[in-house]
Amino acid sequence: MLGRMTAPDIHPDTPLDDLLRRAVLAFRERHGVSARRFGTEALGDPGFVFSQARGRSVRLATADRVLAFMGLAPLGPAFRREVEAFLEATGVKASVLGAEAAGNRSFVVRLRRGASPRLGSVDRVRAWMAAHASVEEMEAIRTRIEDKRNLAEAARPGSSTAPTLSAGAGINLEREGGRSMNGNGSRKYLSTREAAEWLGLSPRTLDRYRVSGDGPAFHRFGSRVRYLAEDLEAWASARRRLSTSDDGTAGLEARP
Repeated sequence: MLGRMTAPDIHPDTPLDDLLRRAVLAFRERHGVSARRFGTEALGDPGFVFSQARGRSVRLATADRVLAFMGLAPLGPAFRREVEAFLEATGVKASVLGAEAAGNRSFVVRLRRGASPRLGSVDRVRAWMAAHASVEEMEAIRTRIEDKRNLAEAARPGSSTAPTLSAGAGINLEREGGRSMNGNGSRKYLSTREAAEWLGLSPRTLDRYRVSGDGPAFHRFGSRVRYLAEDLEAWASARRRLSTSDDGTAGLEARP
């Protein structure tokens, strides 16, 4: 999945959790982003970086969200391809790999169904596969999967290839008043309270609109709800009226 890591200060067996932690640190240092701000912007979780520092292993899906935020390729698809390539090249049964590598016979079945193991489990499975495949089989596996050196490179301090703001999946980290901004100066992702203030409504009204479907489009990141400023603008513009008798249907027949 990660291939042979060539960064001089990154060992080939460096755990994925450590690589991710280093990549996040390099990104934060490069862009002057605080730990709380990074976690909030990337995941809606201001404590994410602190939990990383305490040694908590990150789930694969969470890691991919963080990598996407930093403009890096995800790990999940590559790991799934690597597992399938190993099974095909070696003839090992999926249940055997699961039982011996992950302590769960249904590991591969669950992985195929979208389960998200922790990065520590991914490391253990990859190490087991490397130990149970011949040199020729490993070469056959590597030809089937994409080499993912970019995470190791991004984890190297001072890396010239560390992702820039413009690479972060369209996310702009410029700030004004402590809130994320988009290119025209308006807030990009807003909480329910901020969106309600923006629209001149109460947060309770937006809560009700999310249930009824009458409100603006929103995003859900775990338990957190966020709104895009452009979605609020579109929703508000659609409710523009010229008089108290205007029901919003005037001119509809002229629209394509």
